[in-house]
Amino acid sequence: MRAPEPLHGLRVVARPAAIDAAVLPAGAGMLRIAPDDAIVTDAATLTIDDAFAIVEPEYTFVHWRLTPAEFESVTNHIEWPLPASGQLGQGLIAAVPAKIVINTDSVLLIVSAGLAHELAERLW
Repeated sequence: MRAPEPLHGLRVVARPAAIDAAVLPAGAGMLRIAPDDAIVTDAATLTIDDAFAIVEPEYTFVHWRLTPAEFESVTNHIEWPLPASGQLGQGLIAAVPAKIVINTDSVLLIVSAGLAHELAERLW
């Protein structure tokens, strides 16, 4: 299997309402980790209406963009309900904490950079 790519974006920790109201740059996407925590992919800047918000570059995650056929073999290692299209799903994949976003033509498989080798070894 190919090596994972860095997940480029910003980590945002802020009031849930401020994250809800954020206007994303064109082409950016939001992965809501928790009500007050998100990763905004493909963005270099973001304005959040929260004086105490933390908005910093995200360096801790990597990802694979899988075809639906490639993802089919991964589903054998997932014991939780798959998320709806475009939504973030989080849980153990092959006993490794990971995240997925299923889109029509691809699946984003996201994992902490320190666990990428372990996940790849278990899946492929």
